[in-house]
Amino acid sequence: MRNTILAGVLAAMPLAAWSLPEAPPAPAKAPPAPLAGDLSLPPALSDEMIRKAVRATIVEDPHPVDTANRAVGAFSSAAPSMHDTMTAAFEQAKVPDCLHGDALKLQPAHIGPIAVVGPYSLPWVIAAVIRGKCN
Repeated sequence: MRNTILAGVLAAMPLAAWSLPEAPPAPAKAPPAPLAGDLSLPPALSDEMIRKAVRATIVEDPHPVDTANRAVGAFSSAAPSMHDTMTAAFEQAKVPDCLHGDALKLQPAHIGPIAVVGPYSLPWVIAAVIRGKCN
């Protein structure tokens, strides 16, 4: 019995070493033809294309932003005008109203590093009225 199993194993080994016939190589496929040209490259710009784009943009927004006011804002690189500077200075120097939220702008309510807010700041509002820090 032992010899039969050994003979079967030895006979099967050369069969396992044989490889199956290889499939014929697949023919190389040509890349598909693009339908509308190569989309990875930008189209060539011509004067006519630029004119059409400008006309389409004007049709969308017939009132473009004034170039003089375009740079106005927090992130503008243009220097503020003298009028803007003076307006900001007057707003900062104006004495606040005692009954509004900025009443303690010139006399903040603090006890050391701790800010006092809400109805607890009423003594500071009274002191600001007496000192003339608010109207």
